[in-house]
Amino acid sequence: MDQEQKNTLQEENLQEGPKEEVQTPIYKKVLLDQRVLAGFFLRLVAFVIDLVLVGSLNAILNPLFTDQAVVKNLVAILVYLAYFVLTTGFTKGQTLGKMILGLKVVRVDGKELNWADVFFREACCRLILKIVLPLYLLAGVTDKKQHLGDLICDTMVIKAAYEQELFYEQVYQIPSYQKSYFI
Repeated sequence: MDQEQKNTLQEENLQEGPKEEVQTPIYKKVLLDQRVLAGFFLRLVAFVIDLVLVGSLNAILNPLFTDQAVVKNLVAILVYLAYFVLTTGFTKGQTLGKMILGLKVVRVDGKELNWADVFFREACCRLILKIVLPLYLLAGVTDKKQHLGDLICDTMVIKAAYEQELFYEQVYQIPSYQKSYFI
């Protein structure tokens, strides 16, 4: 193709006006907030199931230690805390009681639980809740059914069957010359 033909093609392209741009998809994250909160009594039943399991573990471990009550109590507290931290951490938010009833601990913002969240909620806050038992009743009166540990850690307990994951909604970019000021 010689120079004259190239110039002619360029002039034709300029006369045709702007060509329609190909719309390229842009993906953005959208969180469906259709999580169903677990009620106080459902959480209570899951907690009782967990306490039975922790009690069983303590019944197995206590004869292994001396007859000193202090050591037995310390072991019982450590088993209690270790049970909640390890089961919640390794199962991404579920203890065995929560698994049986189909419940799950999630962060309010929709992000995945990390070990810091799990440790603080399950170790530090459970220790406080074990000492001041009536603070569990907050789960019955707060909007998101949160007890003290949930409020501090910004978590909540939901019914796992209704959990909605993050998905990507496809949004198309509108070329600037097609934008309307009335939309």
